[in-house]
Amino acid sequence: MFLQAIKVKDCRLEPIQLKFGPQVPRQHTPEGLSKIGMFNSTLFQGKKSIEKKKASNQRRPQSSFQRITKPAFYKNVFTVQYSNSFFVKMGIMGIWLGEFYKGEHGLVNSKRVTSKQMIDNLSVNFIWRQSNKGFNYSTLTSKSVCINHLEHHNEISNKNKLHANLKSYCLRTNKHMDDFVPVTFIINLDSTTLQNDFKKFVDYFVEIQKDKLLKNVWLLKPPDLNRGRGIQLFSDLKVLINQINEFCKTRNVNKQIMPSSRATKTLLITYPESNEKTGQAQIEITLDQTPNQDRILVLQKYLETPLLYNGRKFDFRIWVLIDHTCKYYFFKEGYLRLASEHFDIKNLRSLYIHLTNNAIQKNHSNYCKYELGNQLSFQDLQQYLTSQKNTKVTSVGIVQKMKELIHQTIFCACTKLRNNHRDFQFEIFGYDFMIDNNGNIWLIEINTNPCIEESSPLLQKLIPRMLNDAFRLTIDKIFSPFKTTQDNFLNNLHEFSIPGYGDKDNLWDYMGQI
Repeated sequence: MFLQAIKVKDCRLEPIQLKFGPQVPRQHTPEGLSKIGMFNSTLFQGKKSIEKKKASNQRRPQSSFQRITKPAFYKNVFTVQYSNSFFVKMGIMGIWLGEFYKGEHGLVNSKRVTSKQMIDNLSVNFIWRQSNKGFNYSTLTSKSVCINHLEHHNEISNKNKLHANLKSYCLRTNKHMDDFVPVTFIINLDSTTLQNDFKKFVDYFVEIQKDKLLKNVWLLKPPDLNRGRGIQLFSDLKVLINQINEFCKTRNVNKQIMPSSRATKTLLITYPESNEKTGQAQIEITLDQTPNQDRILVLQKYLETPLLYNGRKFDFRIWVLIDHTCKYYFFKEGYLRLASEHFDIKNLRSLYIHLTNNAIQKNHSNYCKYELGNQLSFQDLQQYLTSQKNTKVTSVGIVQKMKELIHQTIFCACTKLRNNHRDFQFEIFGYDFMIDNNGNIWLIEINTNPCIEESSPLLQKLIPRMLNDAFRLTIDKIFSPFKTTQDNFLNNLHEFSIPGYGDKDNLWDYMGQI
């Protein structure tokens, strides 16, 4: 799949011939990988050049485009014949327009265009956006338009909706959600049942506190954010109250709501506390009652005994695709995201210990100290488990359990995910899992718009292949086939080559249909 840049001339859009040829071989080229093995990330010898590039990025860039890591598939651009237009809107990239191509080779971003009116007037066929907010799904009546988001993806990508759907599903199927999802409380600060809901959490918190083997650590999460944004840790109810106040202030700022001093309510919760003279303690929350704030909190039990990699916490990022025909797939190669600091359950101040998101870890001085991009493959994990003589945990067993949990997340919301009965929409989800030191797999959350930054040699291979194979299952089946010569096709296959798989293999493993 290729996109060609365009320019504006006499109020018309004209294609531009793209040329890109780095003066030195990229680290992900076959020449560089032949000596190290793609998936044995710990043996990668190109760290010096990575650190040099990282140091150069410390200087303030001249434009927002310079802050974007150029994709691995920029390298081999060749002349192609286009057939459709597309619209891409991607965060700090701003607004981009271009021509849409079908092929086996990935995406090349287009020339930036600042005229929103031009976008509104342009008839596009494929739309790639960070979110689907504001998109009119009634336009998906024919294959002339396709978008990269399911209309109701938030039924599983929103934390509180996922919890509600899984809870209902487990009640219907006699399953126990606490067996694969950490204990979670959904607190709606604007609900009429707030007093009762918060009291249930406090009672459970106090009960867990009696267990001397646990530190009683919890996570406060916004329900609709990803990449670690807004997550806080607490092990004290008074700290939680301060965090709730900060959460409300942030929501007010983001939604430009002015708190009203006249409309407030006070929440009083009394609970047993051995440190108090009376044996009882009380917490108080004062909330403004400005309507339509959508102030929902997710309070989730922190996994205090995670399986560690050389003393550091890690989690798994897995990609799941739901295509335009509601078939769903598991991408065969996920990866580990590791912390920059060694695990210490007593230290709740440093998020670098506990939150493994790359958006957070890349700001630490130890980032890339142990492995490039703080990321490892499943093969790296299996080698580590073998070296530690850990026989009760295997990478194969981990993947099998993940697939079981993915099935359940799809089943729990299957009717809601497809309730508009429209084709030409698909979604790539980022699933986050963790494993404890007993080998149990836990579903942490599901993300829409997962990060596709190529922040390590591992992801420089996996992300282009993941996107390319996803497009082969979706866009290439909706629109006319891409036309190119067999020579061009074969010459560029190595850009997506993954050890252990054929170049023409599709790495999306079919799991079922909604």
